[in-house]
Amino acid sequence: MRKRKLIFVGGVHGVGKTTLCKEIESKFHVEHFSASNLISREKQEEHLLNKRVEKIGENQNILLTAINKYLKNENWYLLDGHFCLLNKDNEITKIPESTYDGICPNAILLLVDKPEDIYARLSSRDSIKHDLALLKYFQEQEIGYAEYISDKLNIPYLIYHLTESKNKVYTFIESLVTQAVSE
Repeated sequence: MRKRKLIFVGGVHGVGKTTLCKEIESKFHVEHFSASNLISREKQEEHLLNKRVEKIGENQNILLTAINKYLKNENWYLLDGHFCLLNKDNEITKIPESTYDGICPNAILLLVDKPEDIYARLSSRDSIKHDLALLKYFQEQEIGYAEYISDKLNIPYLIYHLTESKNKVYTFIESLVTQAVSE
């Protein structure tokens, strides 16, 4: 039985997660958090006690602590984050499965876009030139692992391409929020 009312919004860096989450937040009055912001927020609070965490798995434990601290079970939330990250050696690394067990999402919404558009967005936003082939492969890994996690957790999953109508996303979100209210 799931207690937390959370929709995990995934996708590679620069795909548009935050932008879409802000639109959903406004339309459905569902609070939005970023996994990376929650991790930073929790690290700040514990910075005086702990050394800087460099390992992906340890960061995910910090994320789970922050979720349990800041998100209430009775409210709906959007949590934007990743299924894979680049490690310090620039290798694609899957987030531990246990992270998603701990997050306990009700559904997954995965954003995808053309790698060329992601490349352009990242270059404009961060002034960093990324490897287009790596971005393409990164997104493929993100898709595959998101599908795996959705199957493992037996939760609804929607893959949304940014060129599609947002009505597809809105219908998905509305069905989740409405279904939960009627249960």
